[in-house]
Parts: sequence; structure tokens; C-alpha cells
Amino acid sequence: MEIFEFLNPPDESLFYSRGDEDDPRMGDIVLRDKKDFKEIDVVLLGVPQDEGVKRNKGRPGARKAPDEVRRYFYRLTPFNFKFKNQITRLKIFDLGNLKINGTLEEIHERLSFIVDELIKNGILPIVIGGGHDIAFADYLGFAKNFEKRAVLNIDSHLDVRNSKPCNSGTPFRQILESESKPDKLVEIGIQNFVNSYHHYEYAIKKGVKIFTLDDVKNSGLDSILVQVHHELKDYPLHLSFDVDSVRNSDAPGVSATYPDGLKVEDVLRIALYCGLNLNVKILDIAEFNPEFDIDGKTARLVSFFILNFLTGIANSRG
Repeated sequence: MEIFEFLNPPDESLFYSRGDEDDPRMGDIVLRDKKDFKEIDVVLLGVPQDEGVKRNKGRPGARKAPDEVRRYFYRLTPFNFKFKNQITRLKIFDLGNLKINGTLEEIHERLSFIVDELIKNGILPIVIGGGHDIAFADYLGFAKNFEKRAVLNIDSHLDVRNSKPCNSGTPFRQILESESKPDKLVEIGIQNFVNSYHHYEYAIKKGVKIFTLDDVKNSGLDSILVQVHHELKDYPLHLSFDVDSVRNSDAPGVSATYPDGLKVEDVLRIALYCGLNLNVKILDIAEFNPEFDIDGKTARLVSFFILNFLTGIANSRG
């Protein structure tokens, strides 16, 4: 698979280990040596750029997210009290970070190529941005592999701006307008007062199923997940998590922060549920901004999101 020329290897110092076989950490478990890149189930891939955020007039800093996530993720254990050490059944590889050079559009082309190659070889990519503009590149790589396809976006924003050039606010309009548009697009957590009526009207006309933050509060997350399952259960799925969907008391380190939002327990349940019950072929995580984080709170949230998702994936594979 000719992808390594586009990648910088992960920083070895981020792979934490206690050196204790009775207390293995993710830093002990995740592979990173190219010679071990065989029969891999899941990869981690960082995209350390925030050009799309800057274009969208957001707060820069998300370019630092991939390695900051690694710093916390690799200290955690694979153990879950309900599912035990199921994660260790997965062969997980850290590809490092995409080389960031050229224009944002050129970066997207390389990312899309890598995602396509990985999925084509039966590997599930977990892409860590970076701005949410990565979702369009990820989708294009994903879409090349499936005739039927769907997208689930966890977000405060609809991200259907009609802006040129593309930015972190345009990916889902780009997806909806692409030649390989999805059969279904579902969004969870969309907030009042941070979206325009025009964007809402556009999304509705395009058939987007929207579950607002108010819907989650009023109906309960269990009810929402039942409806999401009904919408998406028959499709290969691109799962996208914008960390700004979480209220700022739980996730202060994001590109755009709000006092209201989904709770930590909400998004962790969504991560586990999607891994267990939906046919997720790619996960991307966007808009974590370490420059505004407090005591690693948001980095830990992203790390726990990934671990809950991996637990679901491992258990779903029997």
C-alpha cells in the first residue's frame, strides 16, 4: 500500500508505557513500526492543519490536536468493566501524521487517497484533525468503496456554508453536492443560535435528518439513537465527530465553544453505540483545539471517545 510517502511517523515519545505486563496501556498495544503493518484492523491518522478553520474565521490551534490526543490516549488502558479487554482483539496501527504541504485542497487530495487505500484494504481509519474540513476529503475516499453510503455527523453546526474556497464550515454541503452524494445524512446535536435559517432550509431541502440539541434533551438520547439506527442500519457509514458539539464546561478546547451542548456521557454513549450497532467504515474527529484546553479535559474526552468506539467495534466483530 503506497501511503507511507505521504506520512510522518508518530512521535515515539508519545507512546506511554509503565513497563508492567499487569497494567498494559494503549501505548503498549498500538503498533507503529512499518514492518508490523500487516493484517491491520484499525489505523490512527493525524491531520495537523487548521487552514480550514482560519478560512472560516475560527480560532486557530487545531493543528496541534493529533499529537495532544496521542499524549493522553496512550496513557489509557484497554479495559472496560462490561466488555473487558475486547479492544486487544483489534490490531491497531498508528500511521502518524499526514504531511502538511501545499494548499488545503492538495492536502485534502492526499487524505482522500489514503482513506480510499485503507478502506479498500479492509482497514477502518480513525482520522484526527484538524479542522472539520477533513470530513469532505474523508468522505470522498470512503465513497469510492461503496455504492450505498451514509453519513452521521455529531455537531453543533450544520456545516453547509456555500463558501469559496472550502473551509471548516463547508464539508457537508460539499458532500451533498458531490457526484457521490450519500443516500442518507443525519446530524445530531445541532444548536440554536449558531446556525442560519438559510443553512437549515438548505439542509432540509437536501433531505438531511436533523436531531437538534433540544431533540436530544426532550426525547432522550436513547430515543434518538433508536431513530438513528432505523435511518442508518442498512448503510456503510462515515461517522464524523465535531468536538464543539460538547458543552464548553466539558470540552473547553475547541475552535468554537458554546455554554450549551451535548454532555460527555452523551457523546461517549454515541461512540460506543455506533461501534456496536452501525456499519462504521471511517471515523473522523475534528475541531479539538489544544490551545484553549484546560488541564487536558478535551484531550481526555477525545481519547475516551476513541476508546468507547473501539470497544464497540471490537465487540461487534464477535
